Amino acid sequence: MELKLRINTKNTFPKGGIFIKSGLVKVWLQEIQSIGLPFHLVKAFPVPGADVNELFGCLLVLDQSRTKIDAIGKNYYCQLIENKLFIPENTIVTPQLTKAEWHSLFSEHYHFMHPDIGLVELKDEVSWIDLLETPILKEIDILEPFKTVYIPQHIESLRYEANTEEILENIEKPFSDEEVLGELPFDMEKLMQGNQKEMDKFLELLDKNPELALKMAIPLDTLKTARGGFDGKLSFEGIGSGSAAGAGGSFSGGGRKTINESTDSGCGPFTIVLTLAFASIFLLNMRSCSSSGTSSSGMNPFVALVVILGALVLIIAMAVKDSGSAGSSRSYSEPKRQPSGSGGSALIDSERFSTIQSRYEKMAEQFKERKDYAKAAHIYMKLLKNHYKAADVLEEGELYSEAAAVHLKYCNNKNKAAECYEKGHVYKQAIELYRELNQNEKVGDLYTILKDKPEADKFYGKVIDEYKESNQFVKASFIYKDKIWNIDGAQEVLITGWRSNKDAFNCLNNYFVNIESTEKLSGAITSIYETEVSAENSELFLKAMKQEFKKHEDLEEITKNIAYEIVADQITIKPDIASELLAFNEKNKSMLKDVMKYKLKLRK
Repeated sequence: MELKLRINTKNTFPKGGIFIKSGLVKVWLQEIQSIGLPFHLVKAFPVPGADVNELFGCLLVLDQSRTKIDAIGKNYYCQLIENKLFIPENTIVTPQLTKAEWHSLFSEHYHFMHPDIGLVELKDEVSWIDLLETPILKEIDILEPFKTVYIPQHIESLRYEANTEEILENIEKPFSDEEVLGELPFDMEKLMQGNQKEMDKFLELLDKNPELALKMAIPLDTLKTARGGFDGKLSFEGIGSGSAAGAGGSFSGGGRKTINESTDSGCGPFTIVLTLAFASIFLLNMRSCSSSGTSSSGMNPFVALVVILGALVLIIAMAVKDSGSAGSSRSYSEPKRQPSGSGGSALIDSERFSTIQSRYEKMAEQFKERKDYAKAAHIYMKLLKNHYKAADVLEEGELYSEAAAVHLKYCNNKNKAAECYEKGHVYKQAIELYRELNQNEKVGDLYTILKDKPEADKFYGKVIDEYKESNQFVKASFIYKDKIWNIDGAQEVLITGWRSNKDAFNCLNNYFVNIESTEKLSGAITSIYETEVSAENSELFLKAMKQEFKKHEDLEEITKNIAYEIVADQITIKPDIASELLAFNEKNKSMLKDVMKYKLKLRK
């Protein structure tokens, strides 16, 4: 029998192999690799050529059930007939044979038929191990460069670390002593002694040149001033670093004189006691005259003499008092001279004190209007001694580091200082203060900004523990969900709250909210209803089913069935629970009538 190949328009038999037309083993390997065939799923058979000791190509037998091929390149598919003979694609063998004839004519080995070489038997499979040669390894010293500095491709976080002492020094001492000394338009020493002419010059300076007045740095110690007390003394105090004088001192202002004021120690009380003594003697004398029944027309001569002498003493005492303030309508006491920088005092009247205070406040407002918040804060802090206002001004001007420094050192307000540091992106100092204040959630937020998630989660964990201890399971779940991004942890906390009956409804409601898939939500509802619902919490679960019934159309059937089961179990004990079914049957008008009839029947 002679078998022949004829060209056909289509493949009659299934594809069972790929033919690589090349006598080089190297080419076979390259083609197998380019096609993407794994070696353990392919059998390769060498195909002999027409001449002796010549290879025509390689036939790759494929496992069709485990091999998927997209492209074979320049190679050819082969048809496999009855798992015996491979022929090129788009060909057919004549004459046609039956299945029994194929198995009887061909041996158990594969055969390959091609117009160029005829029919050949494929007995031996390619042994790749025998064909491949192990390359000779050379000993080479490999030089590895040192690890270079990592250069980030983008900035993830940026922080600024502030030096509190330097910040405060810049606010408190904006000018040097040498810069100011040559520009004084008045005699500072006379001013400190209470000279009113120099005081007027100073007030005039505040109006004409507020910048220069700011350099004077003469503070009002309003915290140590009490109007109407301390014998009417009002004071400036604390000339120190940055002052124009270079020698410390303070101003004290005395109010206008009244009979109750005194300038000499002990003079006022002596006059009052003497007056009361004479008045007492006079009254006693009058009573004695009345009791004796005498009807003399005049006063006892001895008593009259005593009264006259007392009056003369009182007049002399008043004269001595007035002589102490001669030459001026107001009083000033010479301060004790002290070494340079040691401080001193001088008296001024309350009117000038108020004037200076109002001028300082006006000057600070002017600097604020000009957006010069640092100088405005300097006036409030150094001149008016109002540290709280100074911090507010700095915060208003977005000088958050400076405001935080003032809050921390002068106002002793760590919470406000931490807020200002946070606004100014000075996260390191803000974290330190929040840790001292035990505000762990804030600490976690700032570590999150700094892209330090492990440290952030550490402090979030402390917050969660605090919420658990206080039975605030919903808040604990929010930390898990929104801060740590651990939805499983949030669900575990919420189900714990439901089981312990601590804010159980809100815990269950949030548990269902956290489930995005309707299919998973349906399974969770069924599971919790079967394992976690009892007679004690069934009404809360019914309330939760009302919420889910309204939110999800796909869950209407399951939530409605659960509601009917709960009502059926509880209706004999709590008849009013029948009203809950109305929420699941809003369109059913007869349901309302049935519920009303049932309640009326029970009441009868």
